[in-house]
Amino acid sequence: MATSSDFDLLEEHWIPVLDRHGRARQESVRSLFRNAHELSTLAGELPTQAFAMLRLLLAVLRRSVIDRPGSSAKVWEGLWSQPFLPTAEIDAYLTTHAARFRLFDQQAPFFQVADLRAVNGKVSSLDRMIADVPNGEKYFTTRAGAAVELLEFGEAARWLVHAHAFDPSGIKTGAVGDPRVKAGKGYPIGLGWAGNLGGVFLEGATLRETLLLNLVLRDINAERFAADDLPAWERPPGRADVGRARRPTGPADLCTWQSRRIRLVHNNTHVTGAVLCNGDPLEPFNQHLLEPMTAWRLSPTQTKKVGHTRHYPLTHNPSKALWRGLTGLIEQVGVSAGIAERAIAPGLLEWVSHLLEEGVLEPTHQVRLHAVGMEYINNQSVVGDIVDDTIGFRAALLAADPALRYAAIHAAQTAEQAVTALGSLAGNLAIATGGEAAGHKERAYERGYFALETPYRRWLADLRPDAGLTACGERWQRVVDEVITSIGRGLVDSAGEPAWVGREVKGTYIDASLARIWFHARLRKLLPAAYIEDNHEKGSAA
Repeated sequence: MATSSDFDLLEEHWIPVLDRHGRARQESVRSLFRNAHELSTLAGELPTQAFAMLRLLLAVLRRSVIDRPGSSAKVWEGLWSQPFLPTAEIDAYLTTHAARFRLFDQQAPFFQVADLRAVNGKVSSLDRMIADVPNGEKYFTTRAGAAVELLEFGEAARWLVHAHAFDPSGIKTGAVGDPRVKAGKGYPIGLGWAGNLGGVFLEGATLRETLLLNLVLRDINAERFAADDLPAWERPPGRADVGRARRPTGPADLCTWQSRRIRLVHNNTHVTGAVLCNGDPLEPFNQHLLEPMTAWRLSPTQTKKVGHTRHYPLTHNPSKALWRGLTGLIEQVGVSAGIAERAIAPGLLEWVSHLLEEGVLEPTHQVRLHAVGMEYINNQSVVGDIVDDTIGFRAALLAADPALRYAAIHAAQTAEQAVTALGSLAGNLAIATGGEAAGHKERAYERGYFALETPYRRWLADLRPDAGLTACGERWQRVVDEVITSIGRGLVDSAGEPAWVGREVKGTYIDASLARIWFHARLRKLLPAAYIEDNHEKGSAA
């Protein structure tokens, strides 16, 4: 077992991964880059932990190839065309900064402050740093006892990276020397940077593909990122008495943003506690030129309040599956109009659109859009839900030509409207029996969305640049009609005799028969391709 004097993150195996056969193992930073073509994905204790690790690795990769000549697309093409990552450049870069990747270095321990001390002299328990241990709710956690009292160095390093990225807001330990401390407490400065995001990244067939697909080399204004976009290990070590209120310089900076000041406490074989204090504050608005791994929403309220445009990260809704929120992520891709009055697509997706336009990424290449995010409650001081969802499609969906994008968006909207019709049917049946509509509607919505999710994912995965989009849309209408009509039939059958008898409501006599007529009339209007034969029969009769 490694001791505190020699836990080198570049050499020790501490990053959980799955190989291409689904087998779990751990890699060091160096070996992960060497073996990325043999690996499937990053793993971890939480999806947010894997996301934080991906961002750290992207900062390494970005800095390793920063001096390659040529346009951003040509640099990327040179990387994509090779079967392996550029390990010679990566190893040389890591060797240059090797001293900063030692977990317990005496002067500059990785992502920590060597002399960090609490004003009260205490060391916090590890549950302050481990996101799956809700403070004050230990009966609902998957951890207990010794599992939280001791951490092996590798897991402690992962939670260290996660804390900088996703630590909740709220009162922190007051650090000795921090001028912001009052009465021994560090008052809230906000979430860890990634906690503000509705995080998105693209997955390929291997971890090598995933790293390269997310290696964004220019911003949404087609500008290369600044030369001083430096990760934490290329900057001076953090100090307890300095909370840097500065502007970030680019993606590498944001991927390793030191949101907290932390010191791990150990006994030479395990980490036993931590000092966790406030770090560098950063407001989440208007970082869209530097942060490519989230969509951005326009805030009219804040824009009016401050007198200039403010965009905030578009966070994920834990109650809404990714396929239903796809519109908010892809609708603005390729839109050339000014951004002052509209939402902004993730810079990552704009980058892929550029790669397609330059002809360096095949339109038929299969990718998965992966959404990751953390919801916070109680004034962002406690972890709530975690979002972790994926959806697959061909890269052409992000092309400059919006035809495929519009088809995907329209299909999702069609599904939404059909589920709304199903909810109205459930509500009308409830009214017919003398019940309340709201609860029945919500349950029908849940059933409808659940039943359509898998068919939509299959339909989207089959959507190709050379597909007949009209035929694809009509095929989707027939699928939606079959699914929703079947559920609707079950609702009518289960409503029973009281619904067939019905009752008068505000001058209209509502029963199951009328509710069914309204339901099918809405579906015929919404899904005309599913009722072509009916329409032909009506035309012949006329």
